[in-house]
Amino acid sequence: MSSVDKQSPLPAYFQVAQDLRRRIAQGEWGTGDRIAPELSLAGHYGVSRVTVRQALAELAKDDLVERKRGSGTYVRPQQRPIVYDLNLTLGAYAARIRELGFSNRAEIIESGLLTPPPEHVRAPLELAPDGQVAYLLRRIFINDQPAAMYRSWFDAAVVPGIERCPGVEGSLSDTLEREYGFVPVRSELYLEVVRSTREEALLVDAVSDVPLLVVTSTSYLADGRPLEHGQTAWLGDRVRFHVTSEA
Repeated sequence: MSSVDKQSPLPAYFQVAQDLRRRIAQGEWGTGDRIAPELSLAGHYGVSRVTVRQALAELAKDDLVERKRGSGTYVRPQQRPIVYDLNLTLGAYAARIRELGFSNRAEIIESGLLTPPPEHVRAPLELAPDGQVAYLLRRIFINDQPAAMYRSWFDAAVVPGIERCPGVEGSLSDTLEREYGFVPVRSELYLEVVRSTREEALLVDAVSDVPLLVVTSTSYLADGRPLEHGQTAWLGDRVRFHVTSEA
């Protein structure tokens, strides 16, 4: 792109930022390289230096570049992306990322029993109106960096005491298999993008307006019974999603 499209509904700075992302991804500037000066970029794209600064600020916010006063703008080392495979259940995915060399652990933020069950979990878990739900809120760390918040709901009669089980700070899937003999065989997933609340941003050490990629899932046992209804809110700048489709 040699100039911005002034007829586009996208702001000029956003178009410049997107093209700079493309140029970095294609290797025009490598890690540690100083990218072209603001004046040169302004001339290349046919915009003002103010617009270029806005574009560079977007890249800096996403940790793609580092701006050094009096020196210029440099490409930052890029972290290895986390790829969430939507073809896998959450437990199988946790095992997969360990196989890929990532470390992962969970920290319990909140747990307990809910009576009556919240309306949004009654149908997925096939609960009676007077049923009881076991609830877990965990913060997920990957390579010791907060990456997601994981909310889980269970029929308390199916997994009694899980809200007090210390094993869930390690692997929830291992705990379900070891303590209860349950291994889910399939999951139904829904994906949406939302804005984080202030509380959520604090929990994952992110800016308050970071987008969250929310995976809502219900896992099922071999006999068709629902086991867990979960909601995992991933930081949008720390994860990519993969899915395989067949014709």
